[in-house]
Amino acid sequence: MKWLDQRNKLTSALLFGIFITITSCVKDPALGDPILSCGTQFEVKIPASTPPMPIPSDNPMTVEGIELGRHLFYEKMLSGDNTQACAGCHLQNKAFTDENKFSIGINGFVGNRVAMPIANLAWSEKFFWDGKANSLEELVLFPIESEVEMHENVFRAVQELRETDKYPGMFYQAFCDSTITVENMAKAMAQFMRSIISYNYRSIPTLGKDLRNGAQQRGLEVFQDETKGDCFHCHTLTTFTTNFDFANNGLNADPSLSPGLAGQTGNPNDIGKFKIPSLLNLRHTAPYMHDGRFETLMDVINFYDTGFHVSPTLSLDLLKHTKDGKPVPRAWSQQDKLDLFAFLITLEDTALINNPKWSDPNE
Repeated sequence: MKWLDQRNKLTSALLFGIFITITSCVKDPALGDPILSCGTQFEVKIPASTPPMPIPSDNPMTVEGIELGRHLFYEKMLSGDNTQACAGCHLQNKAFTDENKFSIGINGFVGNRVAMPIANLAWSEKFFWDGKANSLEELVLFPIESEVEMHENVFRAVQELRETDKYPGMFYQAFCDSTITVENMAKAMAQFMRSIISYNYRSIPTLGKDLRNGAQQRGLEVFQDETKGDCFHCHTLTTFTTNFDFANNGLNADPSLSPGLAGQTGNPNDIGKFKIPSLLNLRHTAPYMHDGRFETLMDVINFYDTGFHVSPTLSLDLLKHTKDGKPVPRAWSQQDKLDLFAFLITLEDTALINNPKWSDPNE
């Protein structure tokens, strides 16, 4: 595994270098119709109970930048054979996850992790299951360059964009400059991803929304009960239902076989830790866990009862449900589990799945 970790670090360093490199080309080619706007401030609308969205000072969100990022998110020219876009593994009707357990790249290579949902990533500080990217601007370059995914050189992709009639004008509207660079491509895609926010679900009391029936209300109580579901420590009851941190949730008896965050940090205390995903839209995001090992939510619930493995880096919130190095059954009944399931599936935002502002602009 050491060679793989080294390769990941080299890839990360290379992509970061690419991101900060500003490419050059002839300024302001003929654009046809006059450009009437150049960066209209985008108003972020979120509930009052939600923390402000962190937005980098060097990449403010604009209407034009987000629209450009939307087109790039669905742009197949960013792949080596012009057949696959970022949206190919992040389907809107699947809450921006994949319909496959493991995504398949342009050369038929199959990955080994589930495509993560991308809603509400603006509040995250590290990205991917193992935290290998430190910003959305960095994140968007990885799948383009990955030989397992889109397998394209980002400079070659930029050159293809320059040669179109469409993109120089869109880049001018977004950045007051028709020069197309890797940096501005990444910034536009990051703006689009930050714009994908999800909070129109029914079951969060802080939003003043009522649960639909008694089972769902009881399920919320199980969710918050430390002797039963005890879910709220990692999946906080806020608008976005997760703290976006990393934890070892006991998936493997030997977590060093899949080191997760430790593969990036080199810290042995991070072995087996993976990003804690959002619980939003769970009915659409199966299979579950970073390796897609669970097909159903009941599989996940039973796993957190007695199915997890104890290791030195196991989350303290799980460790308290163990004895003599093994999980102990929690104080919940089968009905409690069914009620928890009933609550979890209320965390659904149909507006995320159906909103045309995040849909394919080519359709």
